[in-house]
Amino acid sequence: MNSSDKPWPPLIVAGHVPRLVKWRDLLLTSMLWVCFALLLGIEFELFVGGSLGFLDIDWPLFYERLKPFFLTASVLAGLLVISGLLTLRRRKRALLLPQPAPLEAADQARRAGLDEAALIAARDRGIIIVHIDADNRHRIEEPHRD
Repeated sequence: MNSSDKPWPPLIVAGHVPRLVKWRDLLLTSMLWVCFALLLGIEFELFVGGSLGFLDIDWPLFYERLKPFFLTASVLAGLLVISGLLTLRRRKRALLLPQPAPLEAADQARRAGLDEAALIAARDRGIIIVHIDADNRHRIEEPHRD
């Protein structure tokens, strides 16, 4: 199979993940875990400080030091929920509005600075190139076929 027979864009499915993608994912995950460990280095010292047992940990100090992280995560999660609810409300209200009247071809052509026949011909073509001038006039051309 040569390169012209392959579909574009190339699809990566779970059954055929390229080796490079697997290595990239492993490297990025490892780097992020190291960054996370560096950010919470003091808290990790509380766990492995003198012994590895869970009974010797100063839990109130541990939670006190993590409190800013928990508060930041809570605020961000709250803002995300509020934003989602506002988006749902805005979308629900927008769906209740009546559909606008369709723009006639003559009006659209006049706004673009074209004649109506050129606009209709451009709509019928599969691929076109539209140039917009500084004075907001449109010029349509055919793509070069090789």
